[in-house]
Amino acid sequence: MMKLSLFSAATLLLLTPVTLEAAGKSAEALSAPCNACHGPDGVSHGDAVPSIAGMSAEYMTEAMLQFKEGRRSATIMNRIAKGYKEYELRKIARYFASKDWQSVPSTRQDALVVRGRQLHEQYCAECHEDSGRYQDKDMPRLAGQKHHYLLIQLRLYQKNEESLPQPSEMAEKLAEIPTEDLPALSAFYSTLP
Repeated sequence: MMKLSLFSAATLLLLTPVTLEAAGKSAEALSAPCNACHGPDGVSHGDAVPSIAGMSAEYMTEAMLQFKEGRRSATIMNRIAKGYKEYELRKIARYFASKDWQSVPSTRQDALVVRGRQLHEQYCAECHEDSGRYQDKDMPRLAGQKHHYLLIQLRLYQKNEESLPQPSEMAEKLAEIPTEDLPALSAFYSTLP
């Protein structure tokens, strides 16, 4: 009986540092630094920063791993992601996925929105269903994101740089949309709840 207790105690002593480290980093604690840029609970109020509350955990995990591994370019996210272990990124993604989506208020620009709706129907509706509200492991929600953020992303995707992974269908569709129409498309998505 004593041998089993000593063995159990030794095993616990060996596992304690790992267990304490994992237990000490709750999803909320790990995600707290994200709030500085992405807003409280992941609801952004910055013009060029996306909301991540309610984002698909699979999509967010993949994007964060792409930042961490240098497969997706960024101004700062690539450096931030490198500071986390893969399991921590997955934990953060699940945390934000559990939050309710909140559209960010946007100024309505009727003429742009009407043109953007037409562009969405013509080029984007097949994949970005429900007016850009649909999301899964391969695509983020577009509806309700900030106009400026969406416009930046559309322009980057249209350039089709290797450092911004995207499905080939996305590159093909964006190649068909005139660059001057991108503000209309981003305005349409940004005004949706």
